[in-house]
Amino acid sequence: MNEPIKYPVGRADFESIISEGFLYVDKSERMYEMIGSRKFVFLSRPRRFGKSLLVNTLQAYFEGKKELFEGLKISEYEKDWVQYPVITLDMSAVKDIEIDKMSSAISVQLERYENQYSIPIDKDASNGARFYRLIQTIKSKTKRNVVILIDEYDAPLNAHLHDGNLKLVKSKLQEVYQQLKVCEKDERFVFITGISRFSQVSIFSTLNNLADISMLDKFSDICGITHEELNDYFHDGIQNLADKFHCTYDEMIAKMEYKYDSYHFSEFSPAMFNPTSVLSAINDEKLDNYWFRTATSSYIIDHLKKHHADIPHLVPKKLYADDFSVSPEDVDSLWPVLFQAGYLTIKGYDPESEMYTLDYPNNEVRIGMMQNMMYFYYPQNFSSGKASMKDFYFALRDGNIDESMAALKDFMSQIPNILNNKEEKHFQTILYVLFTWLGFYTETEVNTATGRIDVVIKNAKNIFVLELKVDGSADDALAQINSKNYPIAYKYDGREVVKIGVNISSDGDVRTITEWKVEN
Repeated sequence: MNEPIKYPVGRADFESIISEGFLYVDKSERMYEMIGSRKFVFLSRPRRFGKSLLVNTLQAYFEGKKELFEGLKISEYEKDWVQYPVITLDMSAVKDIEIDKMSSAISVQLERYENQYSIPIDKDASNGARFYRLIQTIKSKTKRNVVILIDEYDAPLNAHLHDGNLKLVKSKLQEVYQQLKVCEKDERFVFITGISRFSQVSIFSTLNNLADISMLDKFSDICGITHEELNDYFHDGIQNLADKFHCTYDEMIAKMEYKYDSYHFSEFSPAMFNPTSVLSAINDEKLDNYWFRTATSSYIIDHLKKHHADIPHLVPKKLYADDFSVSPEDVDSLWPVLFQAGYLTIKGYDPESEMYTLDYPNNEVRIGMMQNMMYFYYPQNFSSGKASMKDFYFALRDGNIDESMAALKDFMSQIPNILNNKEEKHFQTILYVLFTWLGFYTETEVNTATGRIDVVIKNAKNIFVLELKVDGSADDALAQINSKNYPIAYKYDGREVVKIGVNISSDGDVRTITEWKVEN
């Protein structure tokens, strides 16, 4: 009997993955190409996409741990296996530290290497001075250039992106990062990874030879799982999933593509699966929203709020190549930040205009984005809102319109008053976020030959055409649907069209649906 495959869910320690017999998707050939072609490298990828594992694999390689790479692609190319001194800084350990204690948290990481190489610790020196001396002394003692790996370099920056402390945080990190350029002649290889591209601003301004490989086709698959890798490494696990769901292997692949696939990090990038979601789904034998649970970030919601994002019309969005290099601090950074964080990805590229089209990569991320927004609308009583929405979902799915609208009325009445205003667009956004989160195909402000429909919801059986009135009447809303003959746009669809006129009160004591009228 074959031993069960061990999936490294939540593991980023390359040595333990290999030595303890966990499955490892071999990225060593791509890693070897990266090391051979550049000395200073920056890679941006979303959270939970394998960056830390890549950093850890680089560490094992440069420490000369040849035995860990037996049978991997890199063993066919590397013959020397030179052992270099390696300094690894994990800046995610600093992100949740109070500002005045941030320098001490960085100091702890430097102190580990000072002790390792018997370097006297000068508590009065700045972290920048200590980092400089650390590199110089290690080079002097080992007679080898130093490898420096910085993981999640931007974690403290993103944590303070919108609280007014960003400049102070940058200064604390900058004094450390600037030593990379100063010590260039003493360094063998420098690898920096994170989510955002603060590398384009002052924090790495002196490191002018830093190669950003984030959007190069050659390295687009250095993190994540390709279709080929999914079949090669996960065939048995996928078959187990298929058996559990009573479907074929190919049907399960299609389900996983819909839920976890289609990240593209360059114009000709292969479609990439999210590794956290794939590993968790196969290990748990369950198709769940794993990435959202582990990778959602509050700074994304703050960024959406700051830029007054029009959620129903957020995508598709077209950008030029230069637009991706915008720092999160800049006013035009909304879409680049969402792309870097993994909420959007490249869905198309036009070589003639050199324009990229961004959209949600898959259903897991789309639902995750909407749930993020639900937390914004329901900061305190989200569980109560979910209960109302469960009633709404099943009632609408089963065609019980009055029951579904009653549940929707209850849901909207629980939204904090401070979030409400008197604009119809505000209510459209709430409904769009809600319906999309529940899994319904939803559009707002749908243009037709006769006018513009406020909200359209589609499921397998019906198309629901909603017209909203704020402080008006449901009769007026329904009359507009009929006078404009909105259903004619779906004449050849084949599904039954349900017309719903809805009135919403903006009164602070009501602020929800007051009435609705329905016609098939």
